[in-house]
Amino acid sequence: MSNEALYSFFQDFFEARGVILPTEIEDYNFIASGVLDSFEVLSLIMQIELEFSVSFSPEELLDEKNASIGGLISSIQAKL
Repeated sequence: MSNEALYSFFQDFFEARGVILPTEIEDYNFIASGVLDSFEVLSLIMQIELEFSVSFSPEELLDEKNASIGGLISSIQAKL
């Protein structure tokens, strides 16, 4: 899976929820920004797991690096 495809996935997910991402989204911390509520974060994780056939442990979900789009993409890439 290419990084472009992963970035496109995130752009589509956030745009569908009315969130306009900055031009450089790699360091965008979607948790700290508060643009997604807890149900939307859960929806994001479930969609990632279904779309890319990966799973995340509770510890991975709490890892601060996975609060940014770039960090989450790195975690997904490591599982593929």
